[in-house]
Amino acid sequence: MKKIIFFYRNLSIAVKFTLIIVLAFILLTGSILFSANLYTRERLDTYFAVHNSSNEQLLEKIDGYISDIANVTKIPLTYKINDSAYMSLLDRFNAEGDNSYEFQRQNEQIFEQIMTYKNEVNSCYIFSNSGDADYKVKYAIYSPFDPTDEDWFHEAIDKFGKPVLVTTYELPNIVNDNLKPVYVFGVARGIVQLKTGSVIGILIVNTEVTYLQELCSEASLSPGHRRLIMMGDHCIYDSAKEITAHTLASDSPIAAIPENTPETFYKCRLGGRSFYATSRQSDRFGIRVVSLAPSDELLGGLTRIQFVNFIQLIVIIFAVLLITLFAIRQVVAPITLLSSMMKMAEDGDFTNHVKLETQDEVGRLANSYNSLIDRINSLIKEVYLEKINANELELQMLQSQINPHFLYNTLESISMMATINDDDITADMAASLGAILRYSISDLNLPVSLGDEVNHVKQYFSLQEYRFRNQYSLETDIDPSLLSLQTPKLILQPVVENAIYHGMSTVRSGGLIRITGQRKGRGTYEIQVSDNGAGIPADKLESLNDYINEKNDKFNSIGLRNVNRRIKLFCGENAGVTVNRVSDGGTVVTILLCYEE
Repeated sequence: MKKIIFFYRNLSIAVKFTLIIVLAFILLTGSILFSANLYTRERLDTYFAVHNSSNEQLLEKIDGYISDIANVTKIPLTYKINDSAYMSLLDRFNAEGDNSYEFQRQNEQIFEQIMTYKNEVNSCYIFSNSGDADYKVKYAIYSPFDPTDEDWFHEAIDKFGKPVLVTTYELPNIVNDNLKPVYVFGVARGIVQLKTGSVIGILIVNTEVTYLQELCSEASLSPGHRRLIMMGDHCIYDSAKEITAHTLASDSPIAAIPENTPETFYKCRLGGRSFYATSRQSDRFGIRVVSLAPSDELLGGLTRIQFVNFIQLIVIIFAVLLITLFAIRQVVAPITLLSSMMKMAEDGDFTNHVKLETQDEVGRLANSYNSLIDRINSLIKEVYLEKINANELELQMLQSQINPHFLYNTLESISMMATINDDDITADMAASLGAILRYSISDLNLPVSLGDEVNHVKQYFSLQEYRFRNQYSLETDIDPSLLSLQTPKLILQPVVENAIYHGMSTVRSGGLIRITGQRKGRGTYEIQVSDNGAGIPADKLESLNDYINEKNDKFNSIGLRNVNRRIKLFCGENAGVTVNRVSDGGTVVTILLCYEE
C-alpha cells in the first residue's frame, strides 16, 4: 500500500488529474448503468402489472361469455324436459333418424331463442347419438357434418347433461361471400331423458372466433401486441392468425410459457424476435390467455435514451480531460477545488456547482462539470417523474374498474338507443335492470320504505314477465299507511324470486303471486307473499322453517334465511319469516315486522 501511495505522489499533476477523471468516469458510468438497470426493472414491473391486469380483464370477459353460452345450452333441459311430445320426437330422431316437420319446427324455436339471446352465436346443432343432425347456421350450408369421431361428442354423452367446451375447429360445408374457412368454438351439452335416464341428443352452440378477435383488439396495448387464447396445448385463437385451431408442437417456445406468470415477465424468442410474455389461466374452464409483447416496442424508447445519455457522458468526460491536459499549469488551484467537488459528486451529492469567475479553459471545465451535474439531476428527475406517471396511470385503470357508475351509464345508454330504435321492450328491460342494479348495489345497511321495496319488486317482476312470457302475474294489496314504514332493504325480492323459481316452477300459465300488507296490532305489521303453485310438501315444511331460523342445514338456498336474519337484527327476535302451505294449493310466506311505539 505504501508503495502505491509513494508511486502516486510522484506522478505528474496531469496524470494524477487524469486518474481522477478516469475514476469519475468509471463511477458515473457504473452509477448510470445501475440506475438504468433499476429503472428498466421498474418499468418492466409496471408494464407487467398493466399486461397482467389486461389479461385478467380479457379472461373474465371470455369466461363470462362461455358461462352465458353454457347457460343457453340448458334451454332444451329447462323448457322441453317436461314436454313429452318434443322429448318423444327427439327420442324418435335419436333412435330412427326421423327428422319430422314438427321436430324441425320446435328445434327452430330453440335455435331462434338461443341466437336472439346471444347475437354472437354462429350456429346451433342438435345431433342424435349416431351423428344425425338438425341445425341452424347463419351462413349457407349444403350438408351437416358427422361429429361421431370427435372427442367432445363422446364427452358430452358421458357427462350426462353437463356442459363441454369445444375448442376451435373449422365449420365444414360452409358457403360464404369471402370463400374463407369459418373457425368456431362452442359449448356442447347432452340432452337427458329423465324417464329412461339416458342421453338422447347432443346440443352444440358455436361462436365464430371473430368474437375473440374483437375482444383481443379492444385489449391490445401496442401495435405488435400478440394475444393467444389457449385450452391446454390447443390454440383457440391467435391474434397473429398463425396457429388458430392448431395444437402446439412440444418444442414450440409458446408451449414453454408457464400457465401463470404471477411475478414477472417470461422472456422468449419467436421467429428470431424477442418477446416478453405473461399468462393467466381460468379456474372455471381452464382457458388460458397468453400475452406476447415485443421487446423492441416495450423498451425500445428507453434503450435509445440510455444510449444517448451514455454517449453524452463520454463526450463530457473526454472534453473535461482534454481541457485539463492543455490548461494544467494555469489551473492547479481551480483543479484542486474542482477535485473536491468531484469527490462530493462521487459520494452522491449532485447539488453543488463550481463557481469560477475566469473565462479561460479552467472556467469552461468548471462549466462543463456544472452541465454534467445538471444533466444528472435532470435524469434523476425524469426517472422520478416517469415513475409517478406510471403509478398514476395504473391507479386510474384500477379506479375505472371499480366505478359502478360505468354500469349505470351503460344501461341508460342502452335504454336510450333502444328507444331511438323503437325497441320499447329492450328499452324497458334496460331501464328496469338499471333501477334494480342501482337499488341493489347501494348501501344495504340503510333502511328503506316499504313502498321502495314494493317498487323494487315490481321492477324485478317486469323483467321476469319478459323472460317467462307472461306465465305469471303480480298483485299487491297493501294498506297505503304502511308504504312509509321503514324496513331493511331487499326483504321482498328474494321471497318473490323463490316463489317464481320454486313454487311456480311447474306452472305454465295462470300463475299468480300476491303481496298483501296490514297492521296486526300495536307496533306489529304483517306482510304476506303468496302463490298458487305446487306448494311445499307437508313433511318438509317444519324442516324448512327450522332451516330459516338456523336450526338445521338441510337446504342450500340462503335467500329466506338471510332475509329472516336481517329482519330480526332490525326489528328484534319477535319478528321474522314463516313459510306455510295454502289449503287449496300454493305457498304463503309471512313476514312479521315489530316496532316500538
